[in-house]
Amino acid sequence: MAMAFLVILTVVLPILVAVLGLALVQRLVDRGFREEHNDVSGNIYQVLGTTYAVLLAFVAVIAWQNYDTAQSTVQSEANELAGIYFLANRFSDSDRAQVHNLARSYAQVVVEEEWPRMEEGKTSSRASALLSELRASLQNLDARTDTDLVLYDQALTRFHDLANARRLRLVAVTEGLPGTLWVVLLGGGVVTVCFSYLFGFKSNWAHALMIAALTLVICGILLTIGLLEYPFAGEVKVQPDAFEEVLRIFQEPGR
Repeated sequence: MAMAFLVILTVVLPILVAVLGLALVQRLVDRGFREEHNDVSGNIYQVLGTTYAVLLAFVAVIAWQNYDTAQSTVQSEANELAGIYFLANRFSDSDRAQVHNLARSYAQVVVEEEWPRMEEGKTSSRASALLSELRASLQNLDARTDTDLVLYDQALTRFHDLANARRLRLVAVTEGLPGTLWVVLLGGGVVTVCFSYLFGFKSNWAHALMIAALTLVICGILLTIGLLEYPFAGEVKVQPDAFEEVLRIFQEPGR
């Protein structure tokens, strides 16, 4: 329901406004006058349209790459947490139990507490505290043999990668497109659509259809950029599937 309202507000409504704007220009400016300047307007519009199209495509690609990177970061974080969990199977009984409990608690807090908060641009201090406890637990491992030293080194390496992945995820929570860029995108879209009013067509209906199609494409791409801008918020967001999967694995008997 929310998505349908968003589409109406950001795509359907602008199309109606664009078509009504064209109808107003057609009423106020004589078609013959506009037809006389089609050649000049066409040359200018070609440069304007190409420039805006390149900018729009570039930003759309960046937005998608950021979204895809956020997904990969979540998977990496969950994978490193699982790696630490299974590596702990070779620790002493007390160390193993402590690491397992902290890993399970961290994954559960991330899914149940931190994920909903990320949609509001916030994070969980409890998750951060659990991660600090996990680090302290790994650093305090009693490494007496060469095998213990190898396990110790692997555990700290995996924790380092886990902490980096979490940091990148939290950065992505609040890191969107600069406001100036949105002004350029929206302003460029308005100018591109309005400039096309200056052309003179023998058929007003054909002109209106072209304006509607142009507005549909521009607004559709802008909506897509907006939905992907913050990977952990909105109608299209990264889900905690990777953490839910490792939680399911952690809870299996014998794990």
